[in-house]
Amino acid sequence: MSEIVHDLDVLVVEDNPGDATLLRKRFERQFGSREASLTLLHEETLDAGIEQARTAGIDIVLLDLGLERTTGLATLEAFLDAVDSVPVIVLTGLDDEELALAAIREGAQDYLVKGDLTDALLTRTIRYARERHEQEQELQRRTEQMEFFNSILRHDILNGMNVIRSRADLLEGDLDGQQAEYAETIVDWSDDIIDLTRKVRSVLDTLSGESLAELEAVELGPTLEAAADRARSMAEGCTVTVEDTADTTVVADELLEDVFGNVLTNAVEHGGPAPTIDISVTVDDQRVTIRAADDGPGIDPADRRSVFERGATGAESSGTGFGLYFVDAMIESYGGEVWIEESDAGGTAVVADLQRASGHWPPEG
Repeated sequence: MSEIVHDLDVLVVEDNPGDATLLRKRFERQFGSREASLTLLHEETLDAGIEQARTAGIDIVLLDLGLERTTGLATLEAFLDAVDSVPVIVLTGLDDEELALAAIREGAQDYLVKGDLTDALLTRTIRYARERHEQEQELQRRTEQMEFFNSILRHDILNGMNVIRSRADLLEGDLDGQQAEYAETIVDWSDDIIDLTRKVRSVLDTLSGESLAELEAVELGPTLEAAADRARSMAEGCTVTVEDTADTTVVADELLEDVFGNVLTNAVEHGGPAPTIDISVTVDDQRVTIRAADDGPGIDPADRRSVFERGATGAESSGTGFGLYFVDAMIESYGGEVWIEESDAGGTAVVADLQRASGHWPPEG
């Protein structure tokens, strides 16, 4: 039995009366019976088709690429420039795979060759085209939301926190006793919130694709040493050893130190009173693997992937659960991968695999 699409409003833009009639018959067989409600509109020119698509509440458009006044991709481009809210399936009398791929790159949802068309193919193509278009629209909405929240972080929250921190810093120098301690607390919390805001902005940029062009060659040695110094300062007796990286560079950005800082901070927070962390580096022609192994309590194998999820925290953690999510998002944006293994001491080993920035980076072209 054929699959039925309910309440379907279709616009066919086709200047060949015979082809239009055949399409109508196929639609009526597939969608014009049983419980389906079919409205089929037909226009012969691009201008008339655009007008109908704008005003008639159309669900899907079948657009002939060989209209009288426009042909090929120019027809599709003109239509999408005028109407971008309706999924479009292009029609052609030629079995031209290059044209099909070009049409999809330009924004068509699919491609049908008139001579190869069957009732079942028409049904399936329309269903998939509508589903893909809905997914694209939802993705666009999510991207716009991320851009909106990113702008708030950039201008409102970050600027406000910088003002609060500067004022508290002035007060700390002028006050004494408990009031000075209160001012110092405000400065410390302001630094934490500013740092977190900067990281959230980076993740939002990464998810929306805005930071992809900012990747560069980053020296791994100084980056790991800076992150190790931060970890050592967190707990008395904390030992962090870093293997010599021999001037190795990786593809990343200025936040790579924060990425490894979060890995090591997490190890210190969960590693007991005097944790030991060993950082080793393996380098080949194209990849660099960094392994940070601690002697802490370890992580159950069933939980090793979930610790990178948004909001995940350990049983004893009072943090936001953002740290390792930030690590995972940023490593992925660098074209790398991060995972967890058991360390030789029975604790946790966080392993990050990154692209080596050998030769010329960024690549030309």
